[in-house]
This record gives sequence, structure tokens and C-alpha cells, in this order.
Amino acid sequence: MSASLRLLRQPPTGGDDRLRVVIADHDGLARRMMRTGLSDEGVVVVAAAREAPEALDLTRFYQPEVLIIDTALPPAGGLEVIPQVRSASPGTRILTVSAGEDNETALSALRTGAIGHVSKDLHPRSLAQLIVRAAEGEAIVPRRLVMPLLDVVRDVPDSGWRPLRSRLTTREWEIVELLDEGVSTDDIAERLVLSTTTIYSHIKSIMRKLNVHSRRDAVHGARLLRRKEVRENSQASRR
Repeated sequence: MSASLRLLRQPPTGGDDRLRVVIADHDGLARRMMRTGLSDEGVVVVAAAREAPEALDLTRFYQPEVLIIDTALPPAGGLEVIPQVRSASPGTRILTVSAGEDNETALSALRTGAIGHVSKDLHPRSLAQLIVRAAEGEAIVPRRLVMPLLDVVRDVPDSGWRPLRSRLTTREWEIVELLDEGVSTDDIAERLVLSTTTIYSHIKSIMRKLNVHSRRDAVHGARLLRRKEVRENSQASRR
């Protein structure tokens, strides 16, 4: 095994210093090919998942250096589980894969918390090398995504989470961020120096605009809205 494919630190079990990976892909053939190809290059695939809940459970248990996750992972796509993986295993780097060249999905994955995106057509040796680089904290961004990423950066203000043009106000986006962190109404009011009545009013407005009925759904709806609005802003800026 090449020395470049060894981790710089020992895994929790202490007996094997190879890079550990969890694969999450609904396609059994793709899972087998990745497992075999990576094993040949000295990367240990400790587990493989077919669905998002299983991927989350396995990542939480094994705490791998890298999670390779298919963007089309059932039941709702790999992107939906990325925030949960980051919370359950903060040290795990997330690398998304897809069969095609769907730039919008790849960009959404990066915004959600993935460290990079690659194609399933990649040779196992090249994939192993990229996984090592991802484990070391390097962003794995295909050249075709560089310009779209720059467009996204231009559409993000210097401060805040809000797209330049949005259905939600800047204050509402601030509250959505805090809701996403699990902050209570009283603590939100304290952080923003507002009354709890005002916070309740803002939350009600957010849920009305997003047509949802719970705070959890409001956070999910806001993520979807942000992706849509960033895309629309980017398209408008190119016209």
C-alpha cells in the first residue's frame, strides 16, 4: 500500500492506520465496485448503506474519516442527510457522488456541508487519491463547478445567510439560522435583543411565507428556498 494512502492519525480502534470510509449508494453494483476499487488502493470501506437513515447510523457508529454519499440516495436524496451526518460525526468529511453532471445538485451539496463532489465514472485509483485529500481537509471541487461557485459567492452578502433578493427578510433569515441551531424562543429574543412576542410574530410570518406548520418544517423549507433563490439570483445576474 502506498504511504500516501495512510492516515496521519490512528483510528479509534488503534490497530489499523488505514483511511476508513463509509459508502452510501442505492446501487448495489456501484457499492461493490467502489468497495473493491478502494480496497485495492488500501482504503478500508468499513460499511456500506443503501438508504439515508442507514448511512447516518453507520457514520455515527464508525466515525469514518470520509463518507461517500450518492446525491440520489433514497428516500429523499443524499443532501437531506448531510446536516445530520455533520452533527453526528463532526470529524467525517462528506464527499458526494453522482452518475451525471448535475451542477445544481452538486452545488447544493457543497452548500449543505459536503467537502467535495465527484463523478461515479472516476477511476478507483483517482477516487482513492481524492478521498485521501478530502480526509486531510482539502475541498474536492470539479473545474466545471468553479464558475458557478463564484456566482454563488457573489450572490451572498458580506454578512448574514440571506440571498440578496429573498421572500424572507434579513431578520427572518437570522431567526431561521437560530431555529436551525435549536435555539429556544427566549434565547433567540435575548440574542437579537427583541421581545419574545416579536420573535413569535417573526416565526409566524416565516411559517406563513413558507406554507409550513412547524419550526422544523420552517428550517427545511428555508433551506429549499435559499437554494432556489440563490439559483434564481445567479441566473438573473448572468442575463
